[in-house]
Amino acid sequence: MQRMTVCVHGLGYVGLPTAAMIALGGHDVVGYDVDARVLAELREGAHGVKEGPVRAIVQEALRCGRLTLRDVPAVDADAYVICVPTPTVDRKPDLSFLQGALREIGPLLSAGDVVAVESTVPPGTIDRVVAPTLRAAGVDLDAVAIAYCPERVSVGAIVRELRECERLIGGRKPGDAEAVRPLYASFCTGAIHLTDAITAEVAKVAENTFRDVNIAFANELALLSEELGTDVHEVIALANRHPRVDILAPGPGVGGHCIPVDPHFLANANPFITELIATSRRVNERMPEIVVRHVAELLGPSVGARVALLGASFKANVDDTRESPTEHVDELLRGEGYETRVFDPIAERYARPLCSSLEEAVRGCDAIVLMVDHDVFARLDPAAIGPLCRTRNVIDTRGALRGRAWCEAGFTVATLGGPRRFPFRLAASA
Repeated sequence: MQRMTVCVHGLGYVGLPTAAMIALGGHDVVGYDVDARVLAELREGAHGVKEGPVRAIVQEALRCGRLTLRDVPAVDADAYVICVPTPTVDRKPDLSFLQGALREIGPLLSAGDVVAVESTVPPGTIDRVVAPTLRAAGVDLDAVAIAYCPERVSVGAIVRELRECERLIGGRKPGDAEAVRPLYASFCTGAIHLTDAITAEVAKVAENTFRDVNIAFANELALLSEELGTDVHEVIALANRHPRVDILAPGPGVGGHCIPVDPHFLANANPFITELIATSRRVNERMPEIVVRHVAELLGPSVGARVALLGASFKANVDDTRESPTEHVDELLRGEGYETRVFDPIAERYARPLCSSLEEAVRGCDAIVLMVDHDVFARLDPAAIGPLCRTRNVIDTRGALRGRAWCEAGFTVATLGGPRRFPFRLAASA
């Protein structure tokens, strides 16, 4: 393996572990970020990195000297890996961070250098944005290799998936993917698939769009199950016994940075022929309203009613709250006049202060709404929680609670996707 000097732009939840993995793969890595606070925390030992395996590899890469941190890009790198945010504004992709990174590295590129874009982008970005921006910065596009190399990690399993997941490398022109491949082969044990840039771009957003469509189907099944008087979780479990069926779980909405965003990248490519994608997004976006409807049906008038929301992150057992459905439900409930309290023993950042304890959240409440199926919530003791509540009601949006135990503790129980013809009371066999 040829040892390279690699500059990683953006030290967020993708860029930082990627920089560490490349460094531990045998390369000299410069981690570049414009956020002085991020750099300061990393230089102090990376103790603020929440995910344990990520923290461990970052600390190891810094300790061995293969990873260094700078507030300016490396001027002598052989490869530039771009991991900057690509958010959406009014459901349109904002590529300003990507363009800014390209303008910075343009004057630094030399013949034989490689540029790998990992940020999630709309199809066509390499040809329509990356190449023209570098050309405008004076880069000879025939002399450098440019490829789209999408990240495929999931919060909570980043290190394992960086190492083991199969990778896509889409070259801008013939030979570019082959030139970038050795960089990823130095740390990735999964198969590496070489293709062209547009194919890699479509494949990346198609992955998360598929999940969004699947979840929308599960959510529609949940609403239909309520009307038909059956339990959607049993329906899905039985349907998934078929060898060619894999329905995901319903819930109060879809969160995180990827799944709620990527479908827009794909749909915006041609809104006239992406009706299924757009419809699925609308189904998932309305689920917080369904949760609020359940609260209203259970409690009646909102004046003076207090609701405890359990879970602030966007999925179980992680601290990431980006695009969390809880925030949307919280906002809608308060808009209807309910008093809300939010508790999450894992998440730290939220739109407003979180309760410091479960007891603080549920004391005097009229309803508990389970928003996130953290393992710790599945083990809650309803007999201990009941006396703290003003009214014993619980709404389980994830199908994760032990319904019989809550009923035996005197709670009226509602489950998202449970039968509505017998609203909020579990059968004796539950």
